[in-house]
Amino acid sequence: MPESTLLRCTGLGVRFGGVQALSQVDFTAEKGRITSIIGPNGAGKTTLLNAISGMGPCDTGTILCLGQDITSAPAHLRAKNGMVRTFQNLEVFSNMSVLENVMTGCHTFVRYSFLDAVFKTPRYFSGERRVREIAEAQLAFVGLSDSAAIPAAELSFGSQRMLELARALAADPWLLILDEPAAGLNMRETKALGDLIVRMNRELGLTIVLVEHDMDLIMRISHRISVLCFGEIIAVGSPGEIQKNPKVITAYLGEDED
Repeated sequence: MPESTLLRCTGLGVRFGGVQALSQVDFTAEKGRITSIIGPNGAGKTTLLNAISGMGPCDTGTILCLGQDITSAPAHLRAKNGMVRTFQNLEVFSNMSVLENVMTGCHTFVRYSFLDAVFKTPRYFSGERRVREIAEAQLAFVGLSDSAAIPAAELSFGSQRMLELARALAADPWLLILDEPAAGLNMRETKALGDLIVRMNRELGLTIVLVEHDMDLIMRISHRISVLCFGEIIAVGSPGEIQKNPKVITAYLGEDED
């Protein structure tokens, strides 16, 4: 595997009963790049993300991260080792403050034990200070510092999306998988989201895998795009190459019989 290749999926196949959701899918994500996956509804995009993140099994194929085979690794171990994913549906703890929501993502930095927490030892207080500092830093990065103390439920939908990204960043990922992060956002919020994803890539050096239906967003921020159709990869290339690819145009717009 080339040193620049962070993630490589080879020959992935996933079947649900009689439905072949993925068939011989090859997919790579280069280190420090934004790699997007697009395709019509039902193409298998979320199924591919599930396989990569360990949320769903693979019937065939292999998944390598930095040359290590993680095909059979459970989702929690992939997350613990730096593969962090967000979902299309909002997963915000509405009864907690904005800051507390982000603190839940800092599990990789917790060094105190259950007994330390019960007996409130110095190690517990030191650990909590560290977690709070990390959460505050990530809120500042996404522009939500002024909202840290309010209940998460009081944020607008767009700000709750930013909150989810802050919580994901708090887990200290090296690979961030985003499943339709612009779903439900208006044009202004989508523009802000795209700018934030670019900042995460450029300023934090994050490798990002993105599934999204907003083509303007995809074409604006992606370095490389893979196109899924009926569970198969039909094209891979730069945004400019994908826009001109006849197979992609046919998959999205259909083919005139004439």
